[in-house]
Amino acid sequence: MLCVTAVLSAAGGALCLARGNERRFYDVSKRLFVAAAASGGLVLIAILFLLVIHDYRVEYVRDYADRTMSLGFLLTAVWGGQQGSLALWAVLQTWYTAAAAVWFGKREPTGAPVAFGFLAAIQVFFLLLVLFHSNPFDPLGTTASHGVGLNPLLRNFYMVFHPPTLFLGFVGFSVPMAFALAALVNGNLDSGWLVSQRPWILFAWLFLSIGNILGMVWAYEELGWGGYWGWDPVENASFMPWLTATALVHSAMAEERRGIMRRWNILLLVFTFQLIIFGTFLTRSGVIESVHAFAGATTGPYFLGLMVASGTLPIALIFVRMFALAPKRSISSMLSREWALLVGNWVFMAATVFVWVATMMPLFSELFSGEKITLTPAFFNRWMVPIGLVVLGLMGMCTIMGWRGQKPNESLGRFAMPVFVGVFAGTLSVFFGSWRPDLGGPMSAAPAISIGLVAMVAASLARSLRLTILESGKAGHTPGRIRRRFGGQLVHLSMVLMFVGFTGSGFTQEVQGSMGPGDHLNIAGYRVGFIGLRWDRDFEREAVFADLEIRDPGGKTMGVLSPARFVYHSHPGQPTSEVVIETDLAGDLFLILGETDEARGRAVIRAVVNPLVVWIWLGGVLLVLGTLVAFIRPGAFLAVLEMKRETRSRYAGAVVVIGTAFTAALVAGLVRNMPAAIAVLGALTLLAAIHQFAGALSGLIRDGGGR
Repeated sequence: MLCVTAVLSAAGGALCLARGNERRFYDVSKRLFVAAAASGGLVLIAILFLLVIHDYRVEYVRDYADRTMSLGFLLTAVWGGQQGSLALWAVLQTWYTAAAAVWFGKREPTGAPVAFGFLAAIQVFFLLLVLFHSNPFDPLGTTASHGVGLNPLLRNFYMVFHPPTLFLGFVGFSVPMAFALAALVNGNLDSGWLVSQRPWILFAWLFLSIGNILGMVWAYEELGWGGYWGWDPVENASFMPWLTATALVHSAMAEERRGIMRRWNILLLVFTFQLIIFGTFLTRSGVIESVHAFAGATTGPYFLGLMVASGTLPIALIFVRMFALAPKRSISSMLSREWALLVGNWVFMAATVFVWVATMMPLFSELFSGEKITLTPAFFNRWMVPIGLVVLGLMGMCTIMGWRGQKPNESLGRFAMPVFVGVFAGTLSVFFGSWRPDLGGPMSAAPAISIGLVAMVAASLARSLRLTILESGKAGHTPGRIRRRFGGQLVHLSMVLMFVGFTGSGFTQEVQGSMGPGDHLNIAGYRVGFIGLRWDRDFEREAVFADLEIRDPGGKTMGVLSPARFVYHSHPGQPTSEVVIETDLAGDLFLILGETDEARGRAVIRAVVNPLVVWIWLGGVLLVLGTLVAFIRPGAFLAVLEMKRETRSRYAGAVVVIGTAFTAALVAGLVRNMPAAIAVLGALTLLAAIHQFAGALSGLIRDGGGR
């Protein structure tokens, strides 16, 4: 099926490039891409089937599945290793290409041949890489009696969703990148191509954001060090494209509204795509050490080649089209939203360059001095906290400023109240302990400045939301623009909530001690009393628990909490910390069990109080809601609910096929078992692929005149 998917992908791209904008052949290519997507889906179904039946004749199944794993963790194992994750990437690429082909099927396919040729080339690259270098179906050569199983660190609820959402963001940017390349090749550089790509950019940015947030939650709960972001190289690898993509989301709005930043938008798309490939190179090349990296990965050189190939052509075309990319108008005022967005672009780029250089510092230092220097999280924070505060301030300025600028006295009126609120809140916070000399140097003032900026941006957003509500019923303000503005304001509000949580990290408290029965620790008013150790063993792991009695600052008993350490039978050398987190709006009490002395019944207990962390997760939820508000057109949603004739004719076939497939799989699962359900789903997916290929073949015979 990998070979079939690669052939269908290549055929679709080749037909697009060979026949240009001919509608009849474009429709055939679309069918080929849909057939490739269906056959690609069958690849993932086959991997899951092999994992579920524990077919240890396959090396990938032996390495990532054992009989103690639940179905959720077996699903995680599909992308838990290098081969499976690359297969997921390749299949997602076929799905995106097929979705784009269907999406643009009703539109004039100007530029589509180049775009889909590029997308086909990318997915053929990944498919061939999986097929010939990282094949999850490679036989073991013998039959193992049992499997090794998934890495214990990946046996976490959030790892079911973190890699797929991150990959949905990564792969999603290939579509706007392809159409940017097509615009450069064809010379059609007005804002039309960017407007058509806005939903794809927002969709990819949304899932890239969700992937990063889920990664933070996973690190917070699973790694057991007490925080949610440690500036690990692979964390940075997904953060850097988020920075450039966030800049792109904003500057694309400037081009759409004012015809400016056209060069910026092309460059930001190129940088985002290149950083995505670079991050994959970091993860799979072995040049960096990370808890997130794939052990023994050797695909780095291939991704390095992809970076060179996919970066050289766009950069060369940008130089060729430099004058054609000139903006329609210049930024006329420093008191305009355009100017604030331009400054924001430079700040995001500065942050990206800093993170890139600091991440690569161990490699650079070893290359030039022979000594590997690893930069600490404190070093990153010393620079990134001020940059983050600048971004927060710019967000408030953009909210207040209008397009095309405004008169100084009008600006003063708009800025006066938010600035006053911010200065008042920041100053007041100093009297309540926000000045932190223990943080050292300029960082001492960071919490107070952050509190002031959060208050300022919240005040400016409140004003902006009020104006949006008042203008929603006025003539000249279209519902689409109002909806997009409201969605953007919700996303900005989500960032305010997240910065509330980030500010709380400046007030973190931590205490650690070796404890025996009757001992206690005090931290931030909490009293942590040690009751004792207990042990547990089952078919999956051995565990030691520390029972701790917790009293809140008011002296009230909160109950017994039991952090633990697990040692899975399949990975005896990899103990994991199972932390306990007691959460409320004010902060988290984070408890970790360290080394234990079984003979004496003693253990090292580490207690951390992380103020306001829950506001980061609440901000993440609001970010998703705000993006969906800006992304989804209510009219299209209502049309789907009402199922008008045009909607029925467009979606009925797909709905019937998908509904039938899942119903048949559900019946098979209930009557037989899970492998039977997966097999039925695979068979129906195969039929869908054959149907689409047959339609493409008949179209070629009909439209090709026998050639």
